[in-house]
Amino acid sequence: MSDTAHLWSRAPHRLGESIIWHAARRCYLWVDLLDPALFTHDPVTGTTRQHAIPLPPPIGSIAATTNDDVVILAHRGGLSLLDLRDMSLTPYCDPEGGRDAIIYNDIKVDRWGRVWVGTSHARELEPRGALWCVESATRFALADAGFAIANGPAFSRDCGTLYFNDSLGRTTFAYDIAPEHLAARNRRVLVHHGEGDGLPDGVVVDANDDVWTAQWAGSAILKFNREGRLLQRIAVPSVHVTTLCFGGESLRDIRITTATDGATPEQLQAMPLSGSLFAFDSTCSGLPEPLFRL
Repeated sequence: MSDTAHLWSRAPHRLGESIIWHAARRCYLWVDLLDPALFTHDPVTGTTRQHAIPLPPPIGSIAATTNDDVVILAHRGGLSLLDLRDMSLTPYCDPEGGRDAIIYNDIKVDRWGRVWVGTSHARELEPRGALWCVESATRFALADAGFAIANGPAFSRDCGTLYFNDSLGRTTFAYDIAPEHLAARNRRVLVHHGEGDGLPDGVVVDANDDVWTAQWAGSAILKFNREGRLLQRIAVPSVHVTTLCFGGESLRDIRITTATDGATPEQLQAMPLSGSLFAFDSTCSGLPEPLFRL
C-alpha cells in the first residue's frame, strides 16, 4: 500500500528533527539540528514559534519530562535540561565522558521513564557511536556500540522490545529490554534497508505494534510489522526524511520532519518543499510518548 504525505508547514529547515506531541502542552515541538532552535506549534491557533537554543551545532533531539516546563535535550556535550519558559539550559549528564569526535543524536523515553540515547561519530564515518540507557544523572549504562550514525530508539507497546537504527549500516535492529536492567539484549536484525530506500533515521511504534521508519535520502516513511515485513510506503516530497510522530488528541495525526542538508541543487529543484514539515492522517493511532523521570 502506497500513499503520499501532504505539506503541513512550509519551512527551510537544514535538518528538522525530533518532532514530538507534548500532551500536557497540547502542542508539537521539534528542533533544527544545524541552526539550533526549538519550534513550537499550537494546532488550535495554527501558530508556530521559533526559539533559539544557546548551543553550537549540531544539537540532537528532545524528549518530554515529568516537568511540563522542561524537556531533555541531547547535544554535543551530552544531555541537558531545557526550560521552555526562558530557554535556559542545565547540564544533566554526559555518559560518553567527553570522548572526542562524538555527538549525541536521537533520544526516546521507555515505559519505565528511562531515556535511551544514541551517539554518532561527528563526521559520520567511523563506527564509534553507541547506544546508552540513562536512568538518572548518575546512573546510566552502555547498551551497545559500533555505529557511525545512531538513530531512532523506539519501543514496542509492552516495552519489551527496543528498535534502533544503524543508519550507515542500513539496518533496523530489535533488542530485548526489561525494567530491572540498563541493558539491551539479544540484538537481531528486523529490517535490512535496500539502497533505493535510503538510510533509516527516526523510528516510532504505533498502537498496533507496527514500526515506522523515516528514510534519509529515501523520500519516504516505511511501515513494517514486528516480523519486519513491509506494510506501507508513504511518499514524502522531500529529499531527506528525518522522523515522525503521532499527535493530536487522538494520536492519529502523523507529523513528519525533513531536511535539506547535503542535498544537491538539482535535488532541491526537483523537491522544493524539502526542509518543510508534512502531515499524514493515519488509520491507526500512535502510542503516548512516556515522560522522562526528573
